[in-house]
Amino acid sequence: MNPYLSTDLWKETVEDHSIWLGEPPECSVRTIALSELHQESACREYISWFQEYIDAPDMKVAASMLAKRIGYLWTAPLVKAMSFHHQHVSFELENSFLYHPPLSAHEGGTRFPFLAVNRLQAEAQTADREVWREKVVEEMFAVQLTPLLKSLAAIAPLSMSILWENIMVRIGPLYTPVADDDGEECQYIQNDFSYLTQDAPGQVFGVKRNPFTRFTETKSSVPVAKSKRITCCFYYQMSEEYCNKCPKIDNENESQLK
Repeated sequence: MNPYLSTDLWKETVEDHSIWLGEPPECSVRTIALSELHQESACREYISWFQEYIDAPDMKVAASMLAKRIGYLWTAPLVKAMSFHHQHVSFELENSFLYHPPLSAHEGGTRFPFLAVNRLQAEAQTADREVWREKVVEEMFAVQLTPLLKSLAAIAPLSMSILWENIMVRIGPLYTPVADDDGEECQYIQNDFSYLTQDAPGQVFGVKRNPFTRFTETKSSVPVAKSKRITCCFYYQMSEEYCNKCPKIDNENESQLK
């Protein structure tokens, strides 16, 4: 096993994203491997169940909420390992499970899923960081995440732009520039964000063009995540209030002024 997987850095990442290491708890209300979500029929059945379980108004809202959750549970920790720890951590989809613990078993009693992962692999950065990084990103997105998002988009139905921005809002904050930090490590992180959102070709995401570019803006000559969303994730249909980044907030304010 790669020594990184035993470090405090990885343990903190696991804790920050509520990841369960090992097989999902047997007491779970529902469990599904992420690999199954690549299959449209299995994805449809799960989203239908998930919609009812979280009391979402329709499949579209349920699929959007799930994409945001996957961005938090799955994408963000892998991106963090790559950019901040220089490690390529692989979650094999057949050994990565969304699981729903009993409401009484977790603080807050959320009905949203958690992630259990088994048989982790990790590979330290090689000498040629750019080649290594491209391999990491292509596996993470083109091979694993994008087919899953396409399944969600097909069965919801839902715009891929919404799903990609749902992922962006989970990884963008990781790369927020730190004032007065211009060291080598900061440069690695900034270069990775520039690659993810500006320079990487569409093929490493399994799509025609880079899906993150339109969700960024330039400040002080460096790309950062936009402070406001372009698309709406439908969170307000679950909570009866808008999230802080929702584009509908401005539209509502303009309507009130007329």
